[in-house]
Amino acid sequence: MPNDTGVVTICGYAKTKYEERVEDKTRKRSSSAPATPSRTPKYGKLHKPPSVHSFHERPRNRLQKRHTSTILLPRPTLDLFLLEYETYPYKTRPSEFLGVYSTLNSVTLAAFKHGAYTFSREGILDGSEYLSPTGRIKIISLSIQRTGAKAAGPERSRDLDGGPVRLDIPHPGAQLQDLPSNGKKNMVYLAIRQGPHEAICIGVFLDKSVAWGACLKDKAYCALSFTLRDEEKGIGLNNMPQVTSRLVGSGRHVWRVEEHAIEGPG
Repeated sequence: MPNDTGVVTICGYAKTKYEERVEDKTRKRSSSAPATPSRTPKYGKLHKPPSVHSFHERPRNRLQKRHTSTILLPRPTLDLFLLEYETYPYKTRPSEFLGVYSTLNSVTLAAFKHGAYTFSREGILDGSEYLSPTGRIKIISLSIQRTGAKAAGPERSRDLDGGPVRLDIPHPGAQLQDLPSNGKKNMVYLAIRQGPHEAICIGVFLDKSVAWGACLKDKAYCALSFTLRDEEKGIGLNNMPQVTSRLVGSGRHVWRVEEHAIEGPG
């Protein structure tokens, strides 16, 4: 009869080996399997918001030529220089406008030709004022005004000698152009307000009718602060329009247009 103790020992040994092989296979399977993510999600810190890309947007090529939109720049202004002369003693007589110049060198040379020999105390700072034996000469920088209200001048008048003159000032309703009225491109027109003791240049224009409109506009502004009386419209030097009026408390004033040729290199 076989020994029962030996059978139990063999069975126990086989069971032990079997469990070891199963445990060994389980260990190998668990080590070769991919690690499963943790059920608890971990969120990283978002430094900037996500960008949304359009499905129809193509990626920009760095070498691709960029098409820039055309920018319309304003027309550059043309600066001119006006030479003004004021006699001694100051503020006793209205000043005179000697000429219009295209460059600083040409207006400085013109100042020397009109007797300027040194800077005044104010002119030392910016070089815009000189002294002459009989008064002072100022250099004023102005820009041509291309736009403004147009006004027709008087239809009939007489010159300074009392004789009739032929007017070339546009009549009401006439088609006016932006070019100078005499057709010369190097001519400009000054709108001037002259009082008993001083004269002021309102502006410089390419069109005579626009300059005359600026004179009438300035006269209307003066009428807001003063009472205007004894108004007279007529024709002044070089067949230019002018209007005179007495400002109560400020004397008689003249609004006129002066024609000047631009001197200096064009």
